[in-house]
Amino acid sequence: MERALDILSCPEGRLYAEKGDVTRQNEILGFIDRIRARWGEIAILVNNAGISPKRVDQDAPWLSQTSLEEWARVIDVNLNGPFILTRLLAPAMIAKGHGRIINVGSLAGRAMPLIAGPHYAASKAGLVGLTRATARDLAPHGITVNCIAPGRILSDLTGPAEASVNRAALNRIPVGRFGTAEEVAHVAAFLASPMAGFITGATIDITGGEFAA
Repeated sequence: MERALDILSCPEGRLYAEKGDVTRQNEILGFIDRIRARWGEIAILVNNAGISPKRVDQDAPWLSQTSLEEWARVIDVNLNGPFILTRLLAPAMIAKGHGRIINVGSLAGRAMPLIAGPHYAASKAGLVGLTRATARDLAPHGITVNCIAPGRILSDLTGPAEASVNRAALNRIPVGRFGTAEEVAHVAAFLASPMAGFITGATIDITGGEFAA
C-alpha cells in the first residue's frame, strides 16, 4: 500500500483506502456504497488485486504442489474478483454512457510461465478472455475495457533484484532491466484517460520486450 500511495501522490482528501476481500460480494458492495457517498458514481475501475503462491520445492512439478483449495483461491481472487467488480459497477457506467475498466493481467497469462504456477497463469489468461468479452459487451455503452500485462516488475511480490529467480529473469528481458510499478501505473492512467477512448479489448504488454504478441 505504501508503494501505491507513493505512485498516486494524491492531495489530502482525495484518497480513500480500505482492506477487503474482492471475492466477497457483500464486502465489495459496502465499499462501493462508501465511495459513492464520498465522490458519486464510479467511472474508472482498475482490477489490480491478485495473489501468486510460491513453489515450496523448486525441483518438484507445480502440479504436485498445487492443492484444489489453493487453485480455487487463486482463481477466486485473480479472476472471479474482477468479474464481480465489473458486474457490480457496469450498470452505473452504462447509465452514464461512459466508463473505463482496466484489468491487470500478467506475462504469465500471455506466454509459457517460467516462474508462476498453473493457477496464476490460468487466472491471468482468463483475465485476457474476460477483457475481450466484456469489451465487446460494453463498447456500445461508451465503456472501454482493456488489460495490461506486466512482465518482471520489482515489488514485494517478486522479491529483491538479487534473488536468483530475478537474476535469471533479467537475462530474458531485452531492455536489460526490470520494470517499475510507476511504469505500470502510467499505462493504466493513459487507458483511463480521454486519450484512450478508441482503445478497447486490448492487452498492453509491459515486459521490456520479453514478450511480443
